[in-house]
Amino acid sequence: MTVAKLRELYVKFFESKQHLHHASGSLVPIDVTGRLDESLLFNGAGMVQFKPYFRGVAQPPQPRLVSVQKCVRTGDIDEVGDDSHLTFFEMLGNFSFGDYFKAEAIAFSWEFLTSPEWLGLDPTRLAFTVFTEDDVAYQAWSQHLSAAGIEPATRIFRLGEETNYWPAGAFSSGPPGPCGPNSEMFFWTSNNEPAPSGAYSREDYLRDEAEGKWLEIWNDVFIQYEWQGEHKNPERPNEGYRKTGMPELPFASIDTGMGLERTAAVLNSFRSVYDTDAFQPIIAKIESLSGAKYGVSEAGDRAIRVIADHIRTATFCIADGILPANNGRGYVLRRLIRRAVLKGQRHLGFSEPFLSEVFEPVLESMGDFYTVLGDQAPTVRQTLRGEEELFSRTLSRGMDLLEKMLSKGLRILPGADAFLLYDTYGFPLEVTTELCDEAGVVVDLEGFETAMAEAQERSRGASAMDSAYGGVTLAFEFEEGPTPTHFVGYEFGRAETVIVAALPELNEQGLGTGRFAVALRETPFYAESGGQTSDSGTIEGATFSLRVLDLVKQNGIFVHLVEPVAMRGMESLVGGNGEEIAQLLQEELFGQGVIATISIDRRNDIQRNHTATHLLHAALRHHLGKHVTQAGSYVGPHTLRFDFTHNAAIPVELLREIEQTVNAEVLENTPLVTYVDIPISEAKARGAMALFGEKYGDKVRMVEIGDFSRELCGGTHVAATGEIGLFKIVHEASAASGVRRIEAVTGRGAMSWVNDQVALASQAATLLKSTPKDLVHAIGKLQESLREERRARQKLAQQGSESVASGTDVNGVELITQRIAGSADDAKLLVDRLIEGKPARVVVLAAEAEGKVMFVGKVGADALAKGAHAGNVLKELARMTGGGGGGRAEFATAGGRDAAKVDEALQAAAGFLASMVK
Repeated sequence: MTVAKLRELYVKFFESKQHLHHASGSLVPIDVTGRLDESLLFNGAGMVQFKPYFRGVAQPPQPRLVSVQKCVRTGDIDEVGDDSHLTFFEMLGNFSFGDYFKAEAIAFSWEFLTSPEWLGLDPTRLAFTVFTEDDVAYQAWSQHLSAAGIEPATRIFRLGEETNYWPAGAFSSGPPGPCGPNSEMFFWTSNNEPAPSGAYSREDYLRDEAEGKWLEIWNDVFIQYEWQGEHKNPERPNEGYRKTGMPELPFASIDTGMGLERTAAVLNSFRSVYDTDAFQPIIAKIESLSGAKYGVSEAGDRAIRVIADHIRTATFCIADGILPANNGRGYVLRRLIRRAVLKGQRHLGFSEPFLSEVFEPVLESMGDFYTVLGDQAPTVRQTLRGEEELFSRTLSRGMDLLEKMLSKGLRILPGADAFLLYDTYGFPLEVTTELCDEAGVVVDLEGFETAMAEAQERSRGASAMDSAYGGVTLAFEFEEGPTPTHFVGYEFGRAETVIVAALPELNEQGLGTGRFAVALRETPFYAESGGQTSDSGTIEGATFSLRVLDLVKQNGIFVHLVEPVAMRGMESLVGGNGEEIAQLLQEELFGQGVIATISIDRRNDIQRNHTATHLLHAALRHHLGKHVTQAGSYVGPHTLRFDFTHNAAIPVELLREIEQTVNAEVLENTPLVTYVDIPISEAKARGAMALFGEKYGDKVRMVEIGDFSRELCGGTHVAATGEIGLFKIVHEASAASGVRRIEAVTGRGAMSWVNDQVALASQAATLLKSTPKDLVHAIGKLQESLREERRARQKLAQQGSESVASGTDVNGVELITQRIAGSADDAKLLVDRLIEGKPARVVVLAAEAEGKVMFVGKVGADALAKGAHAGNVLKELARMTGGGGGGRAEFATAGGRDAAKVDEALQAAAGFLASMVK
């Protein structure tokens, strides 16, 4: 079946189910209301454009829709070229907004997959996963499988939120937004037949799926909830979210996605998506242009596949108005084009531009359905050829330079060298990283970013400065050129100063965001540099109050990103016209005297962590060796992170010695001495180390901590080491090949960490009915108790096996009675064991523990059909021992009081059972 036919069938099927065919959205993620989704670079799923419908803030043309969405995802770019991963793909989707839900969606999926009228797949070659707690989806699939004569337990598997919740892991960790459980559908791709019904377990499925025998082709998402939460650490958003709630949405919805290319591969019994007609014309074109043959060599095949994938992505991006650039979507496009060119030149022998010609089969095979390809064909061809020619002109020289760099035996490629390749020879950073990975070399990524920032400052000249917050460009114009800001933050946390420039932050539509940027004549606010994060605080004027959120330093100017707390006209800052807001800021702020005040507690926390990084650096070199050098850092108010060159994990004991060395220096309370504007030659002669991320001229700033540490550093520090308080390492791990990372806390952060540990120890001690100081002993006792419990259960199992031999036949029913020493729970476990696989058996156990008697009885299915009733039998036995109880026919419990009569009661069980079983 061709991909075109599959598209047609899918749309036709859901149209027959009263779905309206909705056109694909642009690869630029603009929703149905015309709003740009700034949380995404590309449209990567069919539901993206429909988010307003799922939230109930917009009304769909009708509650059932079907679409074929063009998608771009680059998260798995390194996997592209294998059997199934793509950067561009088509997503077949059906949607319900408050109409049908799980049972109907699953019924549609089953019918389309298995009905001979549609795809006609063999049901025995299908498997399904559902979220662990989703009984409704499990039952819905069970009905269809059972009707097809397939045991549901062999084809439906419950998995956790990482695979069966959307977004992945959202049940626990977010992110905020619509979410819900999902059910994934898989097809058996192996040449061998799937295991027969009744002999296939969840473990079998997981093993075979990991080996690629099951290929995911469809995913039904059941949108039910709005996940609510907040950042665990606002200073470090990458640490994720803390869940605050998950209320139900106004209505439940369906969001499904079937990969067109993967499903086409399944229908045609192909192992790879590249064997489908979506790619074969492209591959044939690459073969004819290069002379290479597909299927001859692994490296050549992968190169052909990467080019075939990337040309489709590039083609559709350009057709949707995305052009190569050095940032955002344009940067991703440029990276893909250049990656394809590299594969073609290095593995297929291309020496002339070829991508614009490889575009032709894409146009021929997909232009009928996506007419935009034909409309934009001239632009696509010109852009592809121009970008390839631009890259090819410098590629060979750049390759030669990189090979020379790598031939020096480097373990880490300096960031400045990576930037040189990027800036002069057009190498995307990711391409340099890939080539270095092949050579076993790590790229200094933070150094690359520093070099880029410096180049941007140089390129702006003396007439302006600009900054980007969240992709929004800000620019200040100065009549006589910018005057560098005078930073007074080394000495003071407060300054009386003047606002010398202010401009609004604008979104991509040119409207105000509510925030704006200001420049001051002098400032106490530190701007992020060398790993130390920016200060925060306030800027107060006579008629306004501003909250400082962040800073960047460009061309010597400290740019303060602020939001107003009180200010005339502040209501017009959000959504207002950019020019009008700029005029308001000019009138209200320019030239105004202000008092700028940093958040001193936050600054002190940052300084403690910063000085601690210097002590840690010196301690690492002392304990591990002089090969240790800094490879990156982060210094914030809550934690510090220090990356350093070292090729092995640090043993726990050695890590403790390093920590003790730092704390010993803290206890010395050594004053810090800062040398300002000393010759760099003098600083180096004194043994100063360069702190990562700083740039140095002839004159430098050196921070000295006694004889223990000397660093070239532009950051802020404590006056003496004693101010750091406790230094505590909380994590050590690999950051990259040949680079380790230590995370630590100091001061208030360390106090908080200690309090958390004490609280955990107290909670654990309470659970174990112990005290924190006796916790280890209590755990030991618990472990011994568990060992005794295991031994007792093993003994019970042995008792159970012995009791089977003494079974009594009661009118065709086997009766097992047994008196055991153990708890009621022990008896329940044992009765389950004895009844398992014995439908004609009745088991009655009497458990004795601490002078108490408990009867437990269970009846097999065949014995139940003959009239055996566990509750009635146990009621009589309990009465004989002075107790009472009973229960259901298949399972019951009852209590007794007189242990001396237990044996007599058990002997009477056969008579009671005989009266029931005829």
